[in-house]
Amino acid sequence: MRALVLEGPRRLSARSVPMPRPAPGGVLVTVELAGLGGSECAGYAAPGIRPVPSIMGHGIIGTVADGRRVAVNPLRSCRQCRDCRSGQPQRCAAWSMIGVQTDGGCAQAVAVPEDALEELPGDLTWEQAAFAEPFANAVHAWELAGNPRDRIAILGAGGLGLGLVVCAAVTHSESITIADLSANRLAAAVALGATETGTAIAGHYDFVFDTVGSAETRRAALELTRPGGTCILLGFAAPLLEIEAGRFIRSERRLLGSFAYSDREFRSGLELAARCSPDWVESLAFDEVEPFLKRCLAGDFSIVKAVLRPNR
Repeated sequence: MRALVLEGPRRLSARSVPMPRPAPGGVLVTVELAGLGGSECAGYAAPGIRPVPSIMGHGIIGTVADGRRVAVNPLRSCRQCRDCRSGQPQRCAAWSMIGVQTDGGCAQAVAVPEDALEELPGDLTWEQAAFAEPFANAVHAWELAGNPRDRIAILGAGGLGLGLVVCAAVTHSESITIADLSANRLAAAVALGATETGTAIAGHYDFVFDTVGSAETRRAALELTRPGGTCILLGFAAPLLEIEAGRFIRSERRLLGSFAYSDREFRSGLELAARCSPDWVESLAFDEVEPFLKRCLAGDFSIVKAVLRPNR
């Protein structure tokens, strides 16, 4: 089969690889699309925890042999520890991601455990389903923050940010302000319920979500959080976080980290993806993925959601 293989930093190769064989209890998914987002950009720039060579792509949508249209929940865990038993597999010490530690969806087919499959609602388009995985992340962060109804600020209008807009809109939050450099992504945020947008935002908010994770956006997120408010970090762009400790302590701000999702939250993300427009998705061929990732790393975020369509 054809696959897009990450061979090292900024080295992608579209080539023929052996068809994967499912392990016992596994199933082969014919990939309809694989989402391309911040994780793939970061992995392309610096593989980090990814082995090389490997196949990226953890936002996997496709079909199985019996004809079911499915989304793949890429989060794997031991299913036995205290956190797994309490419905928090993302906290498992043995967590891993299909498409990160193991081969993912940037290929014509991928072998996954049967219990990773979630069937798509019948009226959900392939393109809408591309938002399921980032929206699941958003659902988890939103619930971690306590389903707030106050003044909300969101930094970044990629899949995570748009998912948070939906969560805030469904909760009828007092206001929903989002910042991004892309006019297309901000327009999508407005369509989903954002009340104010801009390339930068000012003021103070009760809950601030940073979906980017750069040093600049983390500083901005903390500054935007009112005294006594809550700042939630989701992005991984920078490895370190710097805090002016005295000011942070005296203002009694809360700081939360949010990672991945439970099985229930993944299903919720799949349901909320129906609010997205299929027109926001741009389908790419194998040879178009690397130029797209290079544009993202150069600061071009004009595409709302890009996906690889490996079987087209």
